[in-house]
Amino acid sequence: MRFFSYRNRPVHLGPFPLETLRRTKHPVGDASVMPMEVLRTEYPELSIGPAIRRYLAMMDTVRDGDVVHEPARIPRDPRARADHLKAAAYYFDASMVGITSLRPGHCLAVPRSNSGISRIREELARGLPPGLVWITDEHYDRILASMERIRGDIGHHRSAIVFLVHYLRDPRPDEPGAEWIHGAQTERAAILNANVAILIANYIRLLGHEARAHTLTATEVDLNRLGVAAGLCIPDPETGDLVNPFVGNRFGLAAVTTTLELAPDQPLDPGGGNLANWFHRLEWATGWGGVRTASGFDPYATRDYRMGPYPFEKIRRVEDPTTFVDEARVPRPPKRANWFERALYGDLGSRPRDASIGVKYVNKSPIGACARDAMGNLALLQFGDARGGVSPTVSDPARNADNIKAACYFLAADAVGLSRAPDWVYYSHDS
Repeated sequence: MRFFSYRNRPVHLGPFPLETLRRTKHPVGDASVMPMEVLRTEYPELSIGPAIRRYLAMMDTVRDGDVVHEPARIPRDPRARADHLKAAAYYFDASMVGITSLRPGHCLAVPRSNSGISRIREELARGLPPGLVWITDEHYDRILASMERIRGDIGHHRSAIVFLVHYLRDPRPDEPGAEWIHGAQTERAAILNANVAILIANYIRLLGHEARAHTLTATEVDLNRLGVAAGLCIPDPETGDLVNPFVGNRFGLAAVTTTLELAPDQPLDPGGGNLANWFHRLEWATGWGGVRTASGFDPYATRDYRMGPYPFEKIRRVEDPTTFVDEARVPRPPKRANWFERALYGDLGSRPRDASIGVKYVNKSPIGACARDAMGNLALLQFGDARGGVSPTVSDPARNADNIKAACYFLAADAVGLSRAPDWVYYSHDS
């Protein structure tokens, strides 16, 4: 239950009240920190894990890049810069964000690389899938070049931004709709974290400063040690497991290292108690100072995943749409007739055409521009033939619906609806 409003809470503080935790000015020993975990390579037959790994490989191709602009005019105050980048990370759905200065001890002796990139490179070498007219040859060449990129040393990077995504409830063994998501908490956190890290790294490069994203599957830094230094977690002195005061040890990490100077956060005080004292427990329980509460930060604590975070089941439904659809007479236009395509082909004039080439209308916004490469890369994975035979588990439409909804909600969708797909919902021809 929530007792306090968060309408005036600054965005850069995030949904969890990290500012209420006790900090220390002294470095926290991280010698006992456990090594970073590694994603599995073998999964149950119905697991969503392999699909997530495929998208992680594509995202890892654009975790680094060239700086093609002069440094932008941004605030000189490192604290203002830090607050701005934290707000952007929360906008992209990070659970918690911390910043630390990068030290030599944070770097791995042997960088971790994503082996899945080579397999995707082989697929793309055969050419672009048909129908992707909005992906230019320049963008396609940039994707292939990024897969071959030799990443240099980051010893000159000054700051590290660390992102934390917390786990949700583990699906029950007999939970309807959870067949695809069992045992995929690590993969879920890895892909959501990679999304934030890669977009923020690209954003910083657009500002004219070097930046490289580091994910669970491809990194030159020890994410666990960075998490401790950035004040997101502390090591358990007995087990070495990382513990966050709000979500325990149920989370994943990613990071961005950069040459941009940012104000660091102080590490958590291992002996400070934090949520061990009654006052902070009361703050966390009632939502004082934050958006999330102890009982409400996981919407699936008391709901099946297939139901989603919002009670759509309470909304009255009808068999047919309240707006009449004359299905027998609904025309099927070609994709060439939609306004995005018409603008691209010059039907609306030269200015809309020029703004559509390379999706320049997206690049007008810095936050939109930083997502451009990642969006273009992921679009390439929308196409392809089925991999293997049809599983006998998909013969039940109700079971399929539950599994699809649960998987979407597990991966942070807010609302999912399913509909039949009659002929008239499809274009008559490709563009």
